[in-house]
This record gives sequence, structure tokens and C-alpha cells, in this order.
Amino acid sequence: MKSLHPILASAYVIKNERMNLYIAIVDIDALLLHEETIPELLQQLMASIEKDECLNHPIIADSESLLVLDGVHRVAALRNLKCKWVPACLIDYRNPAVQVFNWYRTIRGINATELLTQIKYVGSNLEKVDQINKNIIGVSPVVAAVKTLDGSFLIRSRFEGLKEAYGIIECIEKRFKTVGLEIKYETESDALQRLVKHQADAVLLTPKLTKRAIIDTACSGEIFAHKASRHIIPARPMSLCFPLNLLKSNRSLGEINEELKSMLQKKCLKKIPSGSVFEGRRYEEDLYVFEE
Repeated sequence: MKSLHPILASAYVIKNERMNLYIAIVDIDALLLHEETIPELLQQLMASIEKDECLNHPIIADSESLLVLDGVHRVAALRNLKCKWVPACLIDYRNPAVQVFNWYRTIRGINATELLTQIKYVGSNLEKVDQINKNIIGVSPVVAAVKTLDGSFLIRSRFEGLKEAYGIIECIEKRFKTVGLEIKYETESDALQRLVKHQADAVLLTPKLTKRAIIDTACSGEIFAHKASRHIIPARPMSLCFPLNLLKSNRSLGEINEELKSMLQKKCLKKIPSGSVFEGRRYEEDLYVFEE
């Protein structure tokens, strides 16, 4: 934490009633990642950043460890674009106001019988249950669960630790994509609502990670499969639009941070309440949007 004090002291601060948000530029090589990227999404993001010539939204990172909580694809895209710096919203990950949830997978394009056959294809066993107990998902041997309109099933496959569990889930997803199924990543409630509304044929329920598991895995140099965690923080800043050329520049970290702070001080800050839709996505947190 001591090495970050100068950054936090000079950062642009948004004071939220539940926690302060420190917006600063950080060294891209100092960041810790805990999830893999999805190749097609990474390519799309890189193209978008190059077209806009800026990074619109800052990543979210722990101020102590520089663990990336939200923005793995943005970091990977900027690394591929040879950037040295990343705009980040630094927060205290230990604060109980920061919570960890899941990304469920909605699946379309298959009936329940065929779906279960594809899961068995990758070596997992299935057990039909009357009701899914979410607390046992991620406790060996229950790697995940599937809910369809025809019933609920536990996916059983021996594993050690949640990293290995998500590796099995990744194999199941790859099999689904191989046979042409559409997979989307949704919040727990949104995914189950889509099933009820017949907007999905099935929902894959994933294990919930803990902060400790995320930190320990990242610090060990290992990473989870993609979309393993979904972090909810009290509020998040949006629409910084920091120029790409400055993220590639050889200017010092102090100079770059002064540039960021000066730029943000000239903008208006608009608060949007949680539950609002912004740029086509519904957010569970308050948003602080920078406007010209």
C-alpha cells in the first residue's frame, strides 16, 4: 500500500457515501489479472479502442494489490496496443460494500435432451434434482448446475478447487459453441428471467467465488477461466475518454496523472442511480458519468 500512496494522494476523487473512488493512471505492467479473456470479445474491443482513439471507461482495481476486478479485456486490449498506462478506478477491495457475484450462462438453440447429451460428451455426469441448492455448486463433485423448463440438474465432475471447476465449465462452453449454440453471460436474476420468458432454452449455474480465492489465485500467478466473477461496487465512474496516444506515451506517471486530473476537472459529473440502463447495459451500481 505504501507505494500507492502518492498515486492516491494525487488522484481525482469521487466521494461516494459508501466508499471513495480514486481515479488515476497506473502502470499496465503492475496490474494483476484473475480471469482469462474471450478472444472474439478482445478483438472487438481492440478495434473499438483504435477507432475511438481513446479508452472510454476506466478499469476497476484494488488499490492495495492492483488486482483487476473489472476490465480484464480492457487491460489485455491496451497491452496488445502497446500501451504503458491504464486509467483505473482504485478502490478498497476489503470494504464489505464490494461484493462478488456470478455470471450465469444462458443457452439457446437446443432442447433439454440434446443439451444434457452435450454435457455428458465432455465427461461430466448429471443428476436430476427437484430443486438446485446453490450452496453446493462449486463443492466437489458438483461443478455446476443446469436449469431448463423441463427440470433441474447437477453437473458432477471431480475437481480440486474453484479454478479447476471453472476449467471444466470452460470445456462445457467450448462444446456448446462447437455444436453452434448461442451462449450469453447474464446476472443470476436476468438469466433465470430469460428462461421463464422462453428467451433462453437453459441456464448454466456457476460456482460463486470468494474474494480470498480471487486474490490467492491471482497472486499465485494463475488465473480463472473467463467470466468467473462479477464484482458489484457502490458506484463506478464512466466516460473518461482518455486519449490512446497518452496511454502509449513515454511521459512520466506523474505527468500522465496530472493530465488526467486536469482533464476530469474540466468536465461535469452526472450521477445516474443504480438500476439504470447506460449504453445498452443495465447497471446494479450508481454511475458517475463525465460529460463535456
